Amino acid sequence: MTHQDHADFLRAGFGRRLGALLYDFLVAMAVYAIAHFIGFAVVTLAANLNPTVCDDAMDIQRCLITSDVYSGYLIAVVCFFFIWFWTHGGQTIGMRAWRLKVQRMDGRSITTFQAIIRLCTSFFGLGNIWLLSKNSEGMSLPDRMSGSEMVVLSPEANKIQNWTRL
Repeated sequence: MTHQDHADFLRAGFGRRLGALLYDFLVAMAVYAIAHFIGFAVVTLAANLNPTVCDDAMDIQRCLITSDVYSGYLIAVVCFFFIWFWTHGGQTIGMRAWRLKVQRMDGRSITTFQAIIRLCTSFFGLGNIWLLSKNSEGMSLPDRMSGSEMVVLSPEANKIQNWTRL
């Protein structure tokens, strides 16, 4: 399939987007937990190499919870998860389960800048409420702001393994 073939798919509605959002929320929490585990292990190792940093595991946890840098790291990892999947195939795990794909209007993959705009304007999924208005034209707030669209793929199109060629 060419990217022109993908330009002909219908835009996704509110229900499908909500379903994919719920799936992706669970996956994002798993990514967050793994990032936290890795961060905690690195800080614990550093504390063991330099015992004056923290006294015990509770002190390490307290240091991490109050650290803006560590919080930024965790948020960045989750954001990177979405940006990576959107720019490398147009589908997250939840979107694939619901046969959704984010793409440019001509069917090509979105750019990193478009993915960042989508992420910033999504407001944890609240940007999709725009779909419920009469003049949404099937486009959510993140769609409009980033110049992209979310489409429903056919079962055959959803089976394609590598979208990066599009």
